[in-house]
Amino acid sequence: MRTRIAVLAAIALCLAFTERTEDDALLPIPGAVLSNNIFGKGNITAYHQRIFHDEHATGWEWDWPENTGPAVKTYPEVIIGRSPWSAASAAEILPRHLADVHHTIEFDFDTTATGLWLNSFDFWITRADHPTQKDIVANLTIWAQNHGVEPSYKGRHETLEIGGRVYEAIFDTTKAWKTLCLIDKEPRTRGSLELRPLIDALIAHGLAQSTDYLATAEMGTEVPSGKGRTTVRVFSLR
Repeated sequence: MRTRIAVLAAIALCLAFTERTEDDALLPIPGAVLSNNIFGKGNITAYHQRIFHDEHATGWEWDWPENTGPAVKTYPEVIIGRSPWSAASAAEILPRHLADVHHTIEFDFDTTATGLWLNSFDFWITRADHPTQKDIVANLTIWAQNHGVEPSYKGRHETLEIGGRVYEAIFDTTKAWKTLCLIDKEPRTRGSLELRPLIDALIAHGLAQSTDYLATAEMGTEVPSGKGRTTVRVFSLR
């Protein structure tokens, strides 16, 4: 089974422009769902952010004040699977038991921005296939492209080679769930990502079990401040 986001001319002729600007907005698109996902604004009111999809582009734009500190305010993103954080649900390929995950992500995106931001993949591991927050076991995040954002994770650091790529790994076990943050030594915005080696690493380091579920595969932009636009040309799981 394959889910895919792409700008395809034959389909595009039938699509009208759609955008959403609400903090928790969801925008279904073919094979996935976009989430505006503003979660850390506090009392900030002078901001603008939107998710969009039409025949020309799919993605998100943001404009956050530069003087609001280094904490991440938002993670506009594209989601495949069933989120434990919201009503976001798209495609039948996920959730899936970790033992049965042998998929590959194909991706192609780009960002033009100022300020502090990073592009990352996000994967939520849960105990249930219709998960809520209480079902979260672990989070795997992969930093693919970083512009000035400092990791907030606490825990041991080590270098890991996974699936032929080298990462700076941070193991954070201070929250209700365990987190493995992988910072890619060679930033990229196009290519493929095999999930089996990543799942094996989670299990080998005691962060998850083979009977747990991969609930989501996500890609988005973490934004503390600044202005920018991310365009997603391909995000597919096969």
